Amino acid sequence: MIAIIDRSHDELTREVVLRAFQRSFTRGQVRFVEEIAELPRTPAVVVVIAPAESDADWLEAMLRQPCKIVIFGSVGPRVARLAGIVVRATDEASLQAADCESAPTYGLTESKASLVYARLGIGAASPLARRHFCRFDFTNEWNNLGYGRMSFGGGAWSIGVTATLLDATSVGALALGEALTGQSVATVRDLPMASLLWFARPVGPVDGPDWSIVERFIADYRATDLPCLPCLRDIPHGISAAVTMRLDCDEDIASSRPLFELYRSRGLPLSVAIKTDQPEGPEHLALLNDLRDFGGSIMSHSVTHAPNWGGSAEAAEREARDSKAWLENNIAGLHVRYAVSPFHQNPSYVPQALARAGLDGFIGGIIANDPEYLMARGGAAPFSPPGFVSHSQACMLHGDCMLAEGDPIRIYKQAFRQAKAAGQFFGYLDHPFSPRYAYGWASEPERVAVHAAFLDFIEAECAGEPMLFLNEETCLDFMRGKDATEIAFDAAHDNVAVSQISAAGLPLSIGWRGQQVAAADV
Repeated sequence: MIAIIDRSHDELTREVVLRAFQRSFTRGQVRFVEEIAELPRTPAVVVVIAPAESDADWLEAMLRQPCKIVIFGSVGPRVARLAGIVVRATDEASLQAADCESAPTYGLTESKASLVYARLGIGAASPLARRHFCRFDFTNEWNNLGYGRMSFGGGAWSIGVTATLLDATSVGALALGEALTGQSVATVRDLPMASLLWFARPVGPVDGPDWSIVERFIADYRATDLPCLPCLRDIPHGISAAVTMRLDCDEDIASSRPLFELYRSRGLPLSVAIKTDQPEGPEHLALLNDLRDFGGSIMSHSVTHAPNWGGSAEAAEREARDSKAWLENNIAGLHVRYAVSPFHQNPSYVPQALARAGLDGFIGGIIANDPEYLMARGGAAPFSPPGFVSHSQACMLHGDCMLAEGDPIRIYKQAFRQAKAAGQFFGYLDHPFSPRYAYGWASEPERVAVHAAFLDFIEAECAGEPMLFLNEETCLDFMRGKDATEIAFDAAHDNVAVSQISAAGLPLSIGWRGQQVAAADV
């Protein structure tokens, strides 16, 4: 069992951390513990959010028995000593280094401050070798590498202290520019009977592919002498990569035709998200029917594409319900179950509102806003009702994100490679042209050629390996089925039970003790 003890007194932090561990290890293995007396006599893993100094007493005793401890957030001197570090508060220079300017057209920006992961030990579990505290590929909205923003100071998403090592090992070192500062913000201390992983941010790395460090620490680390708990992987079993792609139709639908024909010629399903309040015409419905006949999926993108789903729970429910109704009334046999959030904006009222409108989930996740909905793993999102899921897809393939220097699509290649290495379900997007806006593309043939080149790259990266390219509905159905799955681990008999072996008709996969095993075979 993973027992989570929360000292943050912050509802958001508590909810974000709980959901993250449940997405990785399932509800069957994760629960909050309000009092130390409620801890099992021999807990396998204990997670402490923002520990108090008084927690040092029981933590010290626990480190003398076989277990793993994960600590998120700032720590005082006594707890720091147990982690094998000495901490100090961040300074004004660091605060400024965590920010960056908006990205120029055909360029990118990155903060001076970054987190550099060790390439040996548990740090190597991160497919992201360097995580900038802030980076943009499009204005100040999109980070196509798909991770969130960190800052220095207070709050759930910030780093309040950095560490000098005593007898711990650095997992993530702080760098300013190319130079390491000698300070760390993630460490591990190994003791004869236990290991302690510390990450200086109260929510840890929940919003990036570096969440793999936490998963691998719990599921694999020191497998021969410490407890390990099985992890439910983000992609189906037996494949090396899972991919889905969509077009967000904000201002046109029929102009998706050239990209649809490209993907159809490759035997790949294309998905679309439709803003329903736009001019109607037979060519739009023809495109949607052709796409659906070829195995694509159609989702809601609201009625008006209003910021924050209209600014209230009532408006969000109305936007979702009305757009769903329009699509189902105009496309025979269509049942709309998922949405793409306009601007990827998701205030905390959105999941409940969309669920009331009859939807089962949404696609979101972006560096610009609502950080709780940028998630390393698909599944239950914070403040969501049971059975409602989300999937973060923050890689936007646009002409104005093509790099002017070097390989124009090198960031997209990096995004795919890191998702493949992390076992993340990779989603990317574009927008069809409209009379008003071409999204930075010089022409439709140029855009089709870039998409073709990216598909060629994905195929080459997976040469000789099984790869899945799914429509968005199947992707989200898989996430929903995965979210309904529970793992139960019987430590006394070293036995794993999984409540179901597949999701959306695809085999579930378990990561445990350095192996990947089909859920049917555990």
